[in-house]
Amino acid sequence: MYQPKIILGIVGTAIASLSAALPAHAFSIYFGQDANPNPTDFANTFDDIVNSRAAETAFLNAITGEGTEDFEGFTAFSDAPLDIFFDAVATATLSGGGVASEVKTVDKSLLDDPGTPASVKADILREIEKGRNASSGTQYWLTNGAQDFQVNFDTEVAAFGFYGYDLGDYDATTYLDLYRGGELISSLLIPNGETAGINGSAFYFGFVGNGNQTFDQVNFRMNGVTGDEFAFDDMTVGSQPVPEPASLLGLLGVTAAVTTLLKRRDASKSES
Repeated sequence: MYQPKIILGIVGTAIASLSAALPAHAFSIYFGQDANPNPTDFANTFDDIVNSRAAETAFLNAITGEGTEDFEGFTAFSDAPLDIFFDAVATATLSGGGVASEVKTVDKSLLDDPGTPASVKADILREIEKGRNASSGTQYWLTNGAQDFQVNFDTEVAAFGFYGYDLGDYDATTYLDLYRGGELISSLLIPNGETAGINGSAFYFGFVGNGNQTFDQVNFRMNGVTGDEFAFDDMTVGSQPVPEPASLLGLLGVTAAVTTLLKRRDASKSES
């Protein structure tokens, strides 16, 4: 019997060393992956992604002002460009990806509906067989390694994270090129470890700007491999990172000093 190969979750800044030529020290990376050796198991395929969930939790704990696009509001099979929304934090346009990129559904209830076209049922079954799924709900953005796609924000953000499924079993790799005001500021490699024969590995990848580092565009740069299709879901942005403990202590110190001055001023007024 084939034994599941689980990639242990990695959370922190160590993965930054796997980025491209430009430095990644300005960002903290959160990454976790779970291998899936049996993508046709309807009951259990996508439940046990504990490493990916843990990475998402760590990412969310590191940001404030977050908003998430889950692709549930689109009609299935919608293609780019898509106007995507991150609650009150930001809006963005998702563009590119080529003719094979579109919003997919794996809503299993449609398989039992006699009104569902046969082509739609076949598409759902194909996605399930390939090990792709939504990390929440039933829909996601499907793309491939042949052509880049971009997410352009209407405002600068400090953090970005997302789920991915089935990336790399045909040797596709993906870099995230980050831009601010049209200038390339960093490139990060998604360090997924999927290999041929293990369809549907799930992962979570998130990054948070350190200090005042922000960006307004993420380019998903593919390596041009044809035949490797994969899914992205639950894209989340953060308006700013959670203040570091030192910053919090400094803020508390300033607050305490101001409070002391106000008390002294009030005491002086009372005496006079």
